[in-house]
Amino acid sequence: MEVTEDQVPSWLPEPSRSSDSQPNVQELNRLLQLQRDQLGNITQNLPIKTILHSICQDIEALIAGSYCYVMLLHPLTGQLNLKCAPSIDSSHRELFRGVIPGPKSRACGTAVFADQPVFCSHLRTDPRWKDSLAIADILAVESAWAYPLHDANQHPSGAIGILFETSKQPSPIEARTLETAAYLCSIALNQHISSRDLKASEQRFSHVAASIPGVVLQAEFTPKGLPYFSFVSSGIEALCGVTSDEAYRNFNSVWKRVPQEDQQRIFKHLENPASAPWSVECRVTDGNDQLKWVHLAATPEWRQNGKLHSLNCILLDISREKEAHAQLELAGIAFQSTTEGIVVTDHLCQIVDANRAFCEMTGYSRAELLRETPHLLSSNTASKQQIDAIFKHARSVGHWQGEVWHRRKNGASYPQWMNINAVYNAQQAVTHFVIVAADVTDIKESEAKLRHLTHHDALTDLPNRKLFKKLVDHVIDTASDAQHCAVLMIDLDRFKHVNETMGHQEGDQLLIQVARRLQETLDDTAILARIGGDEFAIFVEQCAHFGAAEKIAMQVVDAMEYTFELGGRSFFTTASLGISLFPEHGFDSETLIKNADTALHQAKSGGRNKYACYQPEQTERIEQWVRLEPALRNALESEQFEVYYQPQIDALTGKISGAEALLRWNHPTEGLISPGQFIPILEEIGLMTRVGNWVLEQAVKQALVWRQSGFPNFRIAVNIAGPQILSGGLVELVERLLKDSHLTRDLLELEIVETMVMQHANAAQPVLQRLRELGVRIALDDFGTGYSSLSYLKMLPVQKVKIDQSLVRDIPEDPNDEAIARAVIALSHSLNLSVCAEGVETYEQQAFLRRENCDQLQGYLISRPMSVAQMNLWLQQQISIAL
Repeated sequence: MEVTEDQVPSWLPEPSRSSDSQPNVQELNRLLQLQRDQLGNITQNLPIKTILHSICQDIEALIAGSYCYVMLLHPLTGQLNLKCAPSIDSSHRELFRGVIPGPKSRACGTAVFADQPVFCSHLRTDPRWKDSLAIADILAVESAWAYPLHDANQHPSGAIGILFETSKQPSPIEARTLETAAYLCSIALNQHISSRDLKASEQRFSHVAASIPGVVLQAEFTPKGLPYFSFVSSGIEALCGVTSDEAYRNFNSVWKRVPQEDQQRIFKHLENPASAPWSVECRVTDGNDQLKWVHLAATPEWRQNGKLHSLNCILLDISREKEAHAQLELAGIAFQSTTEGIVVTDHLCQIVDANRAFCEMTGYSRAELLRETPHLLSSNTASKQQIDAIFKHARSVGHWQGEVWHRRKNGASYPQWMNINAVYNAQQAVTHFVIVAADVTDIKESEAKLRHLTHHDALTDLPNRKLFKKLVDHVIDTASDAQHCAVLMIDLDRFKHVNETMGHQEGDQLLIQVARRLQETLDDTAILARIGGDEFAIFVEQCAHFGAAEKIAMQVVDAMEYTFELGGRSFFTTASLGISLFPEHGFDSETLIKNADTALHQAKSGGRNKYACYQPEQTERIEQWVRLEPALRNALESEQFEVYYQPQIDALTGKISGAEALLRWNHPTEGLISPGQFIPILEEIGLMTRVGNWVLEQAVKQALVWRQSGFPNFRIAVNIAGPQILSGGLVELVERLLKDSHLTRDLLELEIVETMVMQHANAAQPVLQRLRELGVRIALDDFGTGYSSLSYLKMLPVQKVKIDQSLVRDIPEDPNDEAIARAVIALSHSLNLSVCAEGVETYEQQAFLRRENCDQLQGYLISRPMSVAQMNLWLQQQISIAL
């Protein structure tokens, strides 16, 4: 039970505020923080100058343009003198000396004289400053506020003031802040004075108390009944690990060391105002958190109203006396209360006592066990011989411990962990044996379960990665020269979608159903394992060739195409598989799993719901990834990236109408690296947003340079990656770039990939709509390679569709591509969208696209992507041709 004081902030009265300008929440929070900080300083008994200095600085921080200071009233001269002024120049401090309180004694003198706040917003016309205008000129101030401070008897003891270089009337929150500061200063000063007066008397009494055995203390109680120590002798530290200074500061530092039940016993003696001196035995914890017994003798003093005024106490440490008695009681309690079985035998191994736990463990009553030997628990002759050997060892070396199998009264055998210790008399002869026994049946079962869990997946109960590798390695180690095996890695497609939309519980159910279906699909010779997340693995011990493994992969793919029931709804998922063969693709489990996983990623990148066999060149691509990734992380800071530009021309006039910004990487040793090699790495390691934003900034800056150079206006098209849209901040970046560059907003075109929009439509649509509201154009890139949903063309704020080069490449040889391109152009125009064809490389393609009214052309026929310098030459050539 802890005695606590009310929170001090509640003592501070609420200052009046005008109803038409209430402080906002932020202002009130700042004021509350001021109270908390300064009350914390006061509670810590910091030096009074430090506290006043801190209050003044806090006020200056809260009230802009203020110079805060504190003046104190001298008890003999009755004059006000400066106590604290952190921001007022030291050369001006004499101006604040010897101010006599009166009705015209500036702000602080008037506040102390009138015992009320003073706000002088125009010093030049304020009568309270009529005789001090010269001082105002020296200080260069135009307004002054002050609030009186009060001593413990609520008499004015000084003032806190604020000066301003301009005329200023306080707002409600500023007036309240000054009032709060005055109360905080008053509290700090009163505590300082009280502490100073008490210190002298305490020192005199402490010398007397130090000579008295034990601890002498006096506890006093406020009118509200809150206790505090008015005297504590130095012996308190040895008793409970709290110094007398700590006890003075915090009554609870000692009181909390008294257990709650002992506190209640003490409280009972304090309930009767007529009680005479009393004593009680109670406990306290020392500095090492060890309990000590103390004899508390107390003499109470009562107020006239019947409330307790003080308690004069002497505490004597009686721990040693109590310890001997407690040890005897504790031994008996422990013997009967412990959950472990305890048996005591004599030197002949006959049982002389047994506790309740041992009786419950064996099924025998205490009476049935007395005068018996542990042979009673033996299940056979061999067990009896083992017990004899155990006690012989314990008699020889003094102890034994180990596991034995015993028999209960009902005949059931059980494992028991037993500790035996010999007890010796003064002549070092064995007098007794103490046996501590524990039934470890549950532990044995838990160990078996743990061994199973160590090697099996907790959700599906399939072998885990650890056991799967052991099984594969065991088969490989014992395989014949002609034996062939296969490892198939399985990854569920769209499993993340299940977790995100239906929750992890439904995701777990899907994994359980998948495991069951795979078990039903495979024969008994195949080993199925779950190796993590949504990944499963199959090991086929006898697999003569790839065709056999391929057959199993096809069975798995087919099995996954049937629906799963999740939460009362039908759900479809598919699986992608990677296959590696032994010995063709590896000679151990680690290599086979790694290569099968590589093939799995190849299958997923090929469109999912497929299987692929490991090819050595896949490892080369991975090694290339590993080689490029470290350099790629530093490429931006090392200025290795460069933006190239590929022109887009008007299909009818042949004039430039746009240019697409394309990222290139100049590797310091490998030269120019294809975007197809490093863009996927950027996306995978999370740098696409940062690099993509850099490309956007460079493109906008270059567009401004071309415009200032006098080149014809044309749009700059910049590819925007999915992470840029989804990560947030893209709209703000575009808006800032347009504002800084003054680029015509319609001349910036952002290209988005169709597949990304399809996958993240809900998240992407609001971002694209905000971009369109800025005035920039949105183009749908690579149209025709993904879902090509007409609904998304209507829903998204796009102005242009770009026909993917894969649909242009075989024009005019492939009539299907011609039909698709013709349909895309017609559809886009019907929706008021312009069309740009990518990958135009022949005049035949150009002629076809012109006939179909395609708006823009882009490709090698017009120009390859160029550096800025090359693009400048190309633009100049176009101007020359036009002339």
